[in-house]
Amino acid sequence: MMSASRLRWIAIVLAVWAVVVVARLVQVQILEHRVWEAESARQRERTVEVEEPRGDIRSRDDRLLAGSVERVAVYANPRKIPRDQRPGLATKLARLVGRPRGEILADLERRDGFYYVAKDLDPQVAEAVSRLRQRGVGTLRTERRVYPHGSLAGPAVGFVNAEGDGQAGLEAFYDRTLRGVPTVYRELRDGRIASTSLDLRLDTLGRPGQSLVVSLDCRVQQVVEEELTLILSQTRAKGASAVVMSPVTGELLAIASLPSYDPARVGQTPPEGRRNRAVEDALEPGSTFKPIVVAAAMAAGVLDPWEMVDCSGGGIQIANVFIRDHALYGLLPVRDVLAKSSNAGAIRIAHRMAAGQLDATIRNLGFGQPTHVELPAEAHGIYRSPQHWSALSRAGLALGQEISVTALQLARAYAAIANGGLLVRPTLVLETRDRSGRAVTPYRPQPATRVLPAQVASSLATLLESVVEDGTGKAADVPGYRVAGKTGTAQRASAGGYAAGRHVAWFAGFLPMPSPSLLIVVCIDEPESNYWAAEVAAPVFGRIAGRVVTLLGVQPTSGERV
Repeated sequence: MMSASRLRWIAIVLAVWAVVVVARLVQVQILEHRVWEAESARQRERTVEVEEPRGDIRSRDDRLLAGSVERVAVYANPRKIPRDQRPGLATKLARLVGRPRGEILADLERRDGFYYVAKDLDPQVAEAVSRLRQRGVGTLRTERRVYPHGSLAGPAVGFVNAEGDGQAGLEAFYDRTLRGVPTVYRELRDGRIASTSLDLRLDTLGRPGQSLVVSLDCRVQQVVEEELTLILSQTRAKGASAVVMSPVTGELLAIASLPSYDPARVGQTPPEGRRNRAVEDALEPGSTFKPIVVAAAMAAGVLDPWEMVDCSGGGIQIANVFIRDHALYGLLPVRDVLAKSSNAGAIRIAHRMAAGQLDATIRNLGFGQPTHVELPAEAHGIYRSPQHWSALSRAGLALGQEISVTALQLARAYAAIANGGLLVRPTLVLETRDRSGRAVTPYRPQPATRVLPAQVASSLATLLESVVEDGTGKAADVPGYRVAGKTGTAQRASAGGYAAGRHVAWFAGFLPMPSPSLLIVVCIDEPESNYWAAEVAAPVFGRIAGRVVTLLGVQPTSGERV
């Protein structure tokens, strides 16, 4: 007979076991009820997402840059198709979807559940599939992305991959906005994870993507790309980029990068050709940076626009390094330091300031930081803080060295000179619209920040007119309009120095003075036949500006030559 103490121990163990069981039941059925309910649903159901129509991308002049056309996808679920019906079904589907019968039959025998037989088919296929009246086979709406203007603004517009995901340009930056919310279908399965007799059922209705209205003007974009194409063929340059922007609002009327690509045929373009040079290529700006140094000196109160500057008669010695000038200049007024692009004069001006004063203006004008334009992969450029400068750094900056900039960064800085000293944010997107065309997020310009005194900006803009009137930028002249700007010829930086025979030609300018409405930056990368900016970049600026003012109806400057 079992002792009383043993019975007590058995009773205690049973009681503890019962408490554990009850606690676990409470945990599973009450505390974790939703978790296990979701796990049960996951095992019984499978979801199928169908993308809703992707939004369009339209230019300010209402040209369709990116859109979608309706297509269909044919799906099958072999678990619902009897084996003896599969050979005949494969024959019928092969005729409809354009795939070999053997491949389709092999998929039907091999696959275990829902799959797509074919995608990107003509919508008429849907009616033909429905006439088959075959359980386990059906169609779902899909779409194909189209780019009616081909390579026009290709790097800015971007492209999508086979799954419809934005991969570059606006397509990538605004991917979530453009794609909307997918419609969700559910496929029920039994306890053995086999499909039930029910077909796909609607679970959650999706929402179409929103469309973008962008600031690009297709007419202006076309002009810019035509002129860049011409200069590439004439100089055999490696590439080119250009920006046309409103200096007042920051709206980009054109942003071009050549070589370009057709987003519908991006697979035919090597990765090197897919980048947007205007925002991704950071290059030394050469003498286009001299006005930035002059602006810093005037803002610091150490230079007056009417002053004479000692250009040292052919060069200047800094830290035991002799830096040559373009000619034997002596005393020059500030306007001629810019017009003749005197190296010694610009260096003399840079050395009037403390390092912090020059640094403050450079940073305030946006260098060394992104512009936050609505494009992916934007380069910050390279700019070091004064604590990392050498004895040659101020001289290097005066010549546009020891710093790298993108065409868009340079455009933003010159816009501050053109508009009276305000730093604007470059923008590509004016508004988003829903499927009915109603504005969802209307355009709200970012407030500009004052970075230069108004008088400094105005004086500097007037000084830059001399560059076009009788300096290195004569080829940028547009008859009838007062043009201000600056040339810049830079060497291509390489590891530890500069690459022989590799140059970059720049021109940055604006018109019509005294109240500019257009700002244009041109960058020609590694021209072979001729690399001087005065002969390569300035003429491109002049041709672009001359055509654009006509397109946009910009009035000639009153009282000027026509």
